[in-house]
Parts: sequence; structure tokens; C-alpha cells
Amino acid sequence: MRAVDRGRAPVSPLNRELIAKAAPQFDVEAVRETGSTNTDLLQRARRAQPARPLLRAALQQTAGRGRHGRRWFTGAGNALLFSLAVSMKADGARLAAATLACGVGAAERLRAAGASVSLKWPNDLMFEGRKLGGVLCELAADDQGRRTLVVGIGINLHLDAATRDSIGQPAAALEHAMAPLASRESLIGGIATAVLDALQLYDEQGFVPLQPRFMALFAHRDAPVDLLELGTRVASGRALGVDGEGRLLLDTGQGLRVCSSGELSLRAAG
Repeated sequence: MRAVDRGRAPVSPLNRELIAKAAPQFDVEAVRETGSTNTDLLQRARRAQPARPLLRAALQQTAGRGRHGRRWFTGAGNALLFSLAVSMKADGARLAAATLACGVGAAERLRAAGASVSLKWPNDLMFEGRKLGGVLCELAADDQGRRTLVVGIGINLHLDAATRDSIGQPAAALEHAMAPLASRESLIGGIATAVLDALQLYDEQGFVPLQPRFMALFAHRDAPVDLLELGTRVASGRALGVDGEGRLLLDTGQGLRVCSSGELSLRAAG
């Protein structure tokens, strides 16, 4: 049975061959439905590190998640939903800014395709001040100690009223950010390739060469913001940017606060 989104034409399956053509560095899998592409790849990477970078895309997820275990809500075919498994040499302590590196790659690729995307620290893709998508990075190690970074990416393609209401914050979709809207497969493959390039640079040289690229995309540069910890405001000030380790630099008025991501998130003040 074909997935159907109420009010729209039946949604066709993802074409694995077209994704693979756009992302030749990856072994590619495309499925109609799964619980979570991140969970799928984490389980596999814990058994054994993939021999090559691995991309797994789904038309729909039944247990998709974001930071802090939040659910990711979307109808079948309404979002780009995919995860990447990439071997990493860096240890866990050096991987704190991996999410920012992935965001840089994804945002730059979307901008090259015509969408004016920006970044909200540490993991959101934004369009005109509204959330377009997000990045979730998780680290897995197999029994030989080989580390694999699993990168989950979710980006809204279409937004119906029910999905918009479930998100809990102003949301955007690529159908409004990009004209004409590129194919799902070319978007997935192109974003995956750009993220892999950014991650390989990060693994070799750290976040320093990616810091100016993040700053060029930072949606809240020099803007008043609130810093939240699990939804509770813990600080306010002016967001100066990020340092060479991906940490947020916040001018609180009483001094400079340097913030690692961890449980922290950012929102515009007001």
C-alpha cells in the first residue's frame, strides 16, 4: 500500500539508486518506514563499524526523535528523514562540535540549491526565523573500540496544519524556501555529501576551520537571546557567536559566558 498524506497525492517511495547517484561516497539504503533511522544505524555500528559511510533514508519514521528525546512529528513523505554513519578518529571529548559541523554542511548545501537557510546554535536549520529542520549526532563504538558518528537529519518538505501545530514552535518547509523544489533524492544525496565533507574536515582539523563558516550562517549573531536548559531560562544576553570549539559566546552584560551545548539550547529573547 502506498503512503498517503491526506489532501495530497499518494507519496511515491524513495528511489535508492537516485540517492546513491547523488551520494557516491555512501552505501545507501532507502525504506518506506522504520522506527528511527538513527536507532537503526546505532545498533548496527555497535555490532561493527561500517566499512564505508552508510546512508539510511526513510519515507516515514514512527519513533523519530530530536535532542533531549523529543519526538519528531511528520506525515509520510512530508520531510527528508535520513541518517548517516561515518567512522571517526576523534575521541568523544573532541566530538562536541560535530553537530555544528554537520549543520554547516547541510545549510551550505541548501543555500547552494536556492534556500536561504541559517543556523541556530547548536542544531537547528532555520528559514526566515522558523525551524526548518534539525541535526542529531550520536556516537557508537563497537567491541573493538572503533567509533562511528551517527548523524540524524530531518528537514520539513511540506507542512500540513496538524504537523505545524504539533511542532510547538514556528516552523517552515522547503516547499516555501526553494522554488522549484528539488527532488527528495537529490536533496538527500547532496546534503549527505556536504555533511560528510564537513565531518571529514572536522575529524582531521577540529572545528576551527568551520568556525567562520558557522558564523556566516548564524541566525542570532549579535542578537538578544535567552539560553535555556531543558526548557528553563538560565541566562540572557547578546549572542556574539561561537569559538573554535563550537561553544556559544554570550555577552550577559555582567561578563562573557562560554557555553557548551550539552542540555542547553537557544531562542530569540522576548
